[in-house]
Amino acid sequence: MHFDSESSPGFAIGRVAYLIRTGMAAVLKSAGWPFSPEETQTLITLSDTGKPLSMNELASLMIRDPTTVKRQLDRLVEQGFVERSVSSQDARIVMIGLTRRGEQKLQTVLPLLGDLRKTALKGIAKSDLEATLNVLRKMQKNLTNHLSQD
Repeated sequence: MHFDSESSPGFAIGRVAYLIRTGMAAVLKSAGWPFSPEETQTLITLSDTGKPLSMNELASLMIRDPTTVKRQLDRLVEQGFVERSVSSQDARIVMIGLTRRGEQKLQTVLPLLGDLRKTALKGIAKSDLEATLNVLRKMQKNLTNHLSQD
């Protein structure tokens, strides 16, 4: 059986993800931003939710291993962009929240990342983007369901 990587959604997604990460790294570095694209995505996720999250909630939203997220959080806490607190519901649960400083600093870099996004989406119709996002969400759901059955 021949496998054609050019017609594989997974290979295409992987290549685009690599290029986005590489572009983000270059933009962040040129801005003197102290964090990696992954750490920055952690900040963006916390900002988007608008409330503290447990480590498991954050890792689940980002589809990352909690151990990896914890390592990233250590640097973000050290720099004062994120804070840890104990859950008011359960003292065993550590909550992760964006600090005011983290939110303010994140807002300075988001426009630069917005420019990268514009570059990536150049020439793509809004309807094509919406259709692509719908397909990707369905693929994510399918794979999440499949992996949770194992």
